[in-house]
Amino acid sequence: MNMNTALRIAAIYLIIAGVIGTTWALLNTNLNPAGVEGQSLWYHLKPYARELSIFLAFIISGAGLLKYKLWARKVGLVALGLAFFYFGNAMAWTWAGGKPTTEIIIYSYALSFIWFGIWFLILYSGSAVKQLTDKANGSPKNGDPD
Repeated sequence: MNMNTALRIAAIYLIIAGVIGTTWALLNTNLNPAGVEGQSLWYHLKPYARELSIFLAFIISGAGLLKYKLWARKVGLVALGLAFFYFGNAMAWTWAGGKPTTEIIIYSYALSFIWFGIWFLILYSGSAVKQLTDKANGSPKNGDPD
């Protein structure tokens, strides 16, 4: 698989994950889950704001990558880094059904690291930078006319 294909797959992944995540966050609005009764409205809205910000960054990054914008790579790297941290924690709490044990936390972060790490490495690679720079400057790589 050449870098052009890997970069396109990463861009499409970011868009699909962003759309699904945004839709899920907007439809799953249980603002009063068990154990947090009596907290302020902002306390309940923070997780949604965080998730929506990450998912919107996914969509923006993916769309920019498909148009070969170099800034889109940086947005994607930041969003993937934040996603690793926040979704590793969310995964642990979801699997535990409450406060997670140390083993569940380690397992959740390991899976999150592997999953988001794959996409991070595709965007972080020097070939991705070179390809985006070449496309932005108008010089096709490997005879690719787009």
